[in-house]
Amino acid sequence: MHESSATLRRLQELIDASVATAGPAIARNFVGGGWAMSAEEFVDFWGEGRMAAISTVSAKGAVHTAPLDPKLVDGRFFIPTFANSQRLADHRANPRCSITSWDGPYRAVIVYGNARVVERDPTARSAEVVEEQGLAPGGVVTVEVTPTRIYAIRPPAGHHAAG
Repeated sequence: MHESSATLRRLQELIDASVATAGPAIARNFVGGGWAMSAEEFVDFWGEGRMAAISTVSAKGAVHTAPLDPKLVDGRFFIPTFANSQRLADHRANPRCSITSWDGPYRAVIVYGNARVVERDPTARSAEVVEEQGLAPGGVVTVEVTPTRIYAIRPPAGHHAAG
């Protein structure tokens, strides 16, 4: 785990607030009964290289989803994005988005957040993408997503899938 204790505290506060304000379906089926991950479990879940579905909404209300590999750094997600992509146009028109990932029927995460283009990618992934794909400089930008809600589950103690 590479997150600071301050970041873990912020993430835990956000997870707790999300659980406390969850609607009935999420509360019953996603976070109730001891299923909610702790901030430490959430950070571990993202580990090294996890694919996720990133969903955006355009200015006209069209929904778009793409499988990507966001990196979690200091409690925020950093996502390399092609400068001419529909996703980037969506982020600029409407910064709200969601990130969803899972690794089986009993460990899953839904993150809602706000996106913005940033100058610096702390994961250095954008430079690697540019080099690997032979893109001209500026062909890839980095989007930072700051979570506003986090629903993250894993099997509670005593569940047959708890490891």
